[in-house]
Amino acid sequence: MTKVELTPAFLIHRRAFKNSSLLLDFFTRDFGKIRLVGRGLRGSKTNIQMFQNLSISFAGRGGLKALSYWEIDDVPRNFKGEELILGMYVNELISRLLHEQDPYSELFAQYQKFVSQMGHLKQSAKYWHLRIFENNLLTELGYGMCFTEDINGNEIDQNSHYEYQPQAGFMPNSLGKISGKLINQLLIEAVEDVPDAQQLKVCRDLNRQRLSVLLDDKPLKSRSLFFIKQ
Repeated sequence: MTKVELTPAFLIHRRAFKNSSLLLDFFTRDFGKIRLVGRGLRGSKTNIQMFQNLSISFAGRGGLKALSYWEIDDVPRNFKGEELILGMYVNELISRLLHEQDPYSELFAQYQKFVSQMGHLKQSAKYWHLRIFENNLLTELGYGMCFTEDINGNEIDQNSHYEYQPQAGFMPNSLGKISGKLINQLLIEAVEDVPDAQQLKVCRDLNRQRLSVLLDDKPLKSRSLFFIKQ
């Protein structure tokens, strides 16, 4: 029998299960993405919510294990409007793309930082931190980007133009929409500094190209609620 005590976690999805229970998907620091059954929680006024730092305990034999205990490690985050949609979008990426029971401790720390900062940032900063998280997730899944060399192994030339191929890299193309100068700017940007509108758009487009490959072009449900355009 497997028994785990008080591992750090975030709830990323919940749905009804059988007569009185819930199926709960968690993103945990030590076990990655896991699914647990919350027995008797359906219809109850449970205080287990998304975007909260949690410590959870679970136990069981076989595949589906049961949530046995949880603690809330910070104050509730009542995301609304744009913040809620961005949070749901990130949760859906985790749910769709991460392998179950594979630990992603660094990505967990990035998620923790993302949700803790979301309510305190200006709009452009929110989207910059979203792009950072997307890029970290893609890097974890083997889709990281090289900003210093093109697909031929040549140094990025700031006077040239490029197009991006998700499974290869930057390819020289005189008709490409991405300048070498812009690629160099993206490389040297400090993570905490918010780039300008053009750089944000390029980051968004590069991330979308890579995500589209992993998602098999199947749309994300959260995008039907709000078109993430920044």
